[in-house]
Amino acid sequence: MVVLFFGITILLFLLGVPLGITIGMSSILYIVLADITPMIMIQRLFTGIDVSSLLAIPFFILAGNLMLTGGLAQRILDLANSLIGRSTGGLAMVTVLACMFFAAISGSSIATAAALGTLMIPAMVEKGYDRNFATAVVSTASPMGVIIPPSITLIIYGSLSGASISDLYTAGIPAGIIVGAALLGATYFISRKKGYRGTGEPFQFNEFWTALLRSLWALGTPIILIGGVFSGIFTPTESGVAAVVYAVLIGMFVYRELKIKHLGKIFFDSAKTTATIMFIVANAALFAYVLAYENIPSMLVSGFLTMSENPIVILLIINIILLIFGMFMDTIAILVIVVPMFLPVINALGIDPVLFGIIVVVNTAIGMCTPPFGGTLLIATNTAKTKLLNTSFKSGYPIMSLIIALLLITYVPILVMFSLW
Repeated sequence: MVVLFFGITILLFLLGVPLGITIGMSSILYIVLADITPMIMIQRLFTGIDVSSLLAIPFFILAGNLMLTGGLAQRILDLANSLIGRSTGGLAMVTVLACMFFAAISGSSIATAAALGTLMIPAMVEKGYDRNFATAVVSTASPMGVIIPPSITLIIYGSLSGASISDLYTAGIPAGIIVGAALLGATYFISRKKGYRGTGEPFQFNEFWTALLRSLWALGTPIILIGGVFSGIFTPTESGVAAVVYAVLIGMFVYRELKIKHLGKIFFDSAKTTATIMFIVANAALFAYVLAYENIPSMLVSGFLTMSENPIVILLIINIILLIFGMFMDTIAILVIVVPMFLPVINALGIDPVLFGIIVVVNTAIGMCTPPFGGTLLIATNTAKTKLLNTSFKSGYPIMSLIIALLLITYVPILVMFSLW
């Protein structure tokens, strides 16, 4: 039965069947063939999404879409440009910061790659940047937002593992800084090597001050999203609701770029994205039930501990597996499959589930920009009309920097866990 279960899952995946349908259908077939009470299917599907923390997802998605349409995102982009736009590789580094910020708020790295790819790739090419390098910058920077709170990926991991979302947020901030710094360093190094210089003009305080004043209202959104949770004023879900209300008010009445006519499409797009995620999460609960029923997690624990009881070795193996998965699967797919299987191994080794969550999320972020099927890589190359192989080649140094950041987070956990210990 186990062979049949995994065989059907792999076959459906290779045929291109959507993830939610793949894991749901294979699980349902297993339950029917194993003569398990059919009612368990309904119970597990509803239990999977009957988690209060998942209520934050639609509000974060909606807040991000409202920000992109309401002009808040553009103000923050202008502020970043006034700070580092004149330096070597300035426009590329502005793109990195913008991608990370927008992906974190919107919850969609794919949407970030499409939106900012359309805006920033032509701008970089116009300033003399190689088109493939400009595409690689957007491709490698867009997924990084899944690490930085408020991250939908962290919320999903928390719902699957039972780890505290507030703790995941706390660890996600330094992890995001480490990863972002590594990517900025690689971008600067390449820009300096290739001669992608800024204007060379001195820093203009007046220009910075003007951009800061124009972006103050926009900067209030991450303060609400993150500060509200850490201060105890909001739960993650409540902070999402507050951010939605704030984005509507600022977009409509302060910047006046968000119109009533925009709201229908924004709500519809946000609802579609939310429904897709919730469908996958519900079927993931059913998939996890089948794994537990067949005692697969316990078998994995025994198998890993037979290979080695050294956490360093086990984490290295898991990282390699996750990086390979990331080349072929999207973020949610990896979480759905990996968390139920590997979490018992992590617990048996005494590794903090919060740290493991950060490791998994960083791996999935790297996977989105790696060939051959990285989501943001495909979107960025399609947007820029570049060849996948050429852009992948230009992504080499940035991806190496991200892997170095991953190893730092994995083996020097105090860098991200210091506030929780």
